[in-house]
Amino acid sequence: MPQLEEAAADRLADHFVNYLFDDYQGSRHVRRIASWMGFVLCGIRRVPGVIWKVGRKRQLVFQVGARRFKAKYDHQVGTRGGIRIVEVLPLQGQPEGVTVTTITSLREAERFYRGARRLLAS
Repeated sequence: MPQLEEAAADRLADHFVNYLFDDYQGSRHVRRIASWMGFVLCGIRRVPGVIWKVGRKRQLVFQVGARRFKAKYDHQVGTRGGIRIVEVLPLQGQPEGVTVTTITSLREAERFYRGARRLLAS
């Protein structure tokens, strides 16, 4: 998995927004998260020691200290789907651990931006 150290948040946002509109071409309930990406990426970027990684094309993977996380779209979050940030366990197959937070609106994306350090650095 290549590492994107100090990748610009706007470059990552472009990657995921392009996926949503060019590659995925999904329904509107999936594309609506495009407006949240800036808050999510900038919130993660504010966490001291974050290291960006490239996971699957549609998942944002990053590491804070010894902990690895991924942010991904989840159809089961909220009433119309949203972003789920989960810790990835350091076991074979990289199974998902606990859900750190879910984001189902622009307001929740802003709240994540403001509290990402507290949520991810603990």
